[in-house]
Amino acid sequence: MRNMAIATFPMQDGQLSTLDSLAREFEEAFAELAENAERELSGKTFVFSSYGRELYPYFEATGASLVPGCIIPIQEGRPIASVDSTCVLVGESSQGSLYAARTAVGVSYGGALRRFFRLGPILVYADSSGLSGLLPHVPSSEMELLLSDNTVAERFIRNTVERRVVEALSAGEAETIVMADGSLKHPLGFGASALARGRAGRTMVGFSKSSNLILSEDAMVSLSRAPLPSYHILDGGSCSTVLAKFSNDGLVFRLDVAGPEPVETALGRILWNDAFASGYPDSLKVAHHLSVFSRADDQALKAYVAKRFRVRQLHTFPLRKIALGSFKGGA
Repeated sequence: MRNMAIATFPMQDGQLSTLDSLAREFEEAFAELAENAERELSGKTFVFSSYGRELYPYFEATGASLVPGCIIPIQEGRPIASVDSTCVLVGESSQGSLYAARTAVGVSYGGALRRFFRLGPILVYADSSGLSGLLPHVPSSEMELLLSDNTVAERFIRNTVERRVVEALSAGEAETIVMADGSLKHPLGFGASALARGRAGRTMVGFSKSSNLILSEDAMVSLSRAPLPSYHILDGGSCSTVLAKFSNDGLVFRLDVAGPEPVETALGRILWNDAFASGYPDSLKVAHHLSVFSRADDQALKAYVAKRFRVRQLHTFPLRKIALGSFKGGA
């Protein structure tokens, strides 16, 4: 009876007319989409998403004829400093939000992991007056966006902290290859390629795991089949984009490489100085694991904030489950 009441609930003619018009508009848009999709997607391989999780596509054997270049290890010691960072929302007040960021560095040299560092947690408070805990001034237009979206704020804080670490690693006298998780060309990234271009002897590398950054199926298949560490340049220039495999049976990853040396030279130095499991560098793997917040870290951080700043904690309940429930009427 309740479902029938919903179905027969009276609506004004004007509302029904508007909805009919909107339905026709959506139908026309779908027809246009179907035509374009038929042309652009027909016969092509496709990777379905899994709610934002990083996926690695399994490419079936094809007639790929591309001949990849071989990565020749350059037997010269040079530190590989890999950086990764994390930012999480700690809590909110009616005026602003408190975040915690942490960054880690793994250093490889001569084919093995040598040292590691972990910096943080760094507390950052965002409200209408700006960001407290980060030195750069944020324009008011950007602050409005940061205050309205916690995810954007987390990324901004994480990139800012990571950029400071990259700058510190690039400022020393020793020639160092700095690697970071992610693409150097991402529009919301920290623009690390510009740092590398401005310093002689410095190379910056972005290591990407996301499937949406894999640009060539033909190159992927050719590299996967290659019996040795191999690479293929997709896009040259001051910040080159390449696909590379660093171990004989390893995975293929997208890299953005910026620096004074040719791409093949930078890849050769990385191959000799870092260690690889499944084709992924140990230094970057350690940096990732050291930067993330565990559940114990989260609880300890909240206990510290409660004691240090004498906040009054409000108890919470799962709003989404209660509000949405299910079509069967259960909560």
